[in-house]
Amino acid sequence: MKVRRYIVPLLFVLSSCSNFLDYKDKDKVIPSTLDEYSELVFGELIAKSADNSCYNILLMSDDMGCVVKGSESDAREEYLNWYNWAKEPQIKPNGDEVIDPAWEFLYNKILTSNMIEKNVSEFEDDIEGVKYRLLGEVQAVRAMTYWYLVNMYGEPWYSTEQAQTALGVPVNQETSIKDHFYSRANLATNYELIETDLLHALDNLAKGEQKNTIFRPNADVVRLFLSRIYLEQKRYDDVITVCNDLLKETSKAVMNYERLKKNSDDWVWEHPILSRDGGNLLFTWWERNALPGFTVSGYSIGRYCVAPDLMALAKQNPDDIRGKSYTFWNYDGTEVHKFDANYSSCFGMNYRIEEVYFNRAEAYLNTNQKDLALTDLMKVYKERIAPTGNATLEAKNIEEATNILRREKRIEFCFEDIRWFDVRRWRLSLEHVYPDLHDSQSIRTFVLEAESPNYVLPLPLDVQRINPDIKRPERVETIVK
Repeated sequence: MKVRRYIVPLLFVLSSCSNFLDYKDKDKVIPSTLDEYSELVFGELIAKSADNSCYNILLMSDDMGCVVKGSESDAREEYLNWYNWAKEPQIKPNGDEVIDPAWEFLYNKILTSNMIEKNVSEFEDDIEGVKYRLLGEVQAVRAMTYWYLVNMYGEPWYSTEQAQTALGVPVNQETSIKDHFYSRANLATNYELIETDLLHALDNLAKGEQKNTIFRPNADVVRLFLSRIYLEQKRYDDVITVCNDLLKETSKAVMNYERLKKNSDDWVWEHPILSRDGGNLLFTWWERNALPGFTVSGYSIGRYCVAPDLMALAKQNPDDIRGKSYTFWNYDGTEVHKFDANYSSCFGMNYRIEEVYFNRAEAYLNTNQKDLALTDLMKVYKERIAPTGNATLEAKNIEEATNILRREKRIEFCFEDIRWFDVRRWRLSLEHVYPDLHDSQSIRTFVLEAESPNYVLPLPLDVQRINPDIKRPERVETIVK
């Protein structure tokens, strides 16, 4: 692949920094101090967003369903080929193209990270530790970015042996724009790179200035991502260790029942679970316009919605606040309220302490420590159940406990950026129903089989055109029953 197509040219232009950056020409500005690089890291690596990046991982998950209410128009068509796991989802049913923007957006972050890391490394050590904080932040961002790339466009990790030959994503270690082709690395190489960056980030963040904010990469989110990659690699003892360290040092806590209950009581979404003042967020960064096909105007229309079986799961326990209107979604599931920019005051991609308990619980289950796993799950579950309700999770064996974990994780983290990756990792099969716009009794059911090659996303169409030699994942036609 050519860098100019994978990674857009970097223009260091930040209007908020124009008072101190030294302009060299009308489209480039060069930072010259650590404080200026700190602004650059925030503007280019944390806050910079790309419309519709990663929306497809929501559409492909079983969080999503669809509903037809009348036949005037259909808001589903534009996204149908993601929803039905089409062989080439970037071609809409009418033949128009909709190129997946995430690849270019994420590789831009990697190139930017490489350039900033190189330049910041050349500064003298400073008493305040800004240099080491910035190095840690950049390494954390780069590792997290590669994690998304490899879990979208690479094969799932099934075993250490398989990872040596499995399809990964290209590694770009350049610190300037180069016009040459890159090839894919294998999965093992990608994971080694991610782990190395995360461990270096931990070391540098410990030595550096302490910001203590969810708006900068921090030790909490670094350890969370370490727990993710260790789970994927089945390194369960390492998962437990890194989660123990995180929970020992963090100031974050599971969002409690009383705060969530305010939304159900007031029927006003002013206290979302993804919120800067909720006390549970570890880190927040870029936007992604995450819910296409929801909250569309008009009443006589086909639209996407919360999957009916997901809503039913959340209502199994009548004391579970997550099944109540305006806590996670509205009364009929046509609006999702877990995140609302009007009230959250944070970005769209978020990571919270609740996941740490689930990751450690999964590691406990895979090391035959059922009781410890259930204790971790209860840390979250008890804060979702009314104080007078039945807040117990019981399992006779590992299999039952695993089913509980998967059920609870699906409910707790729906419409965040986790479910699709769990589908791949757990080798799940999925079904999506699709009623006809003009005859709601005529229903197609799309099937994603376990271990489907369609777990791996195709390259963006423009990348496919410019570099026909890059290895592409084998995908199959949509299965309809």
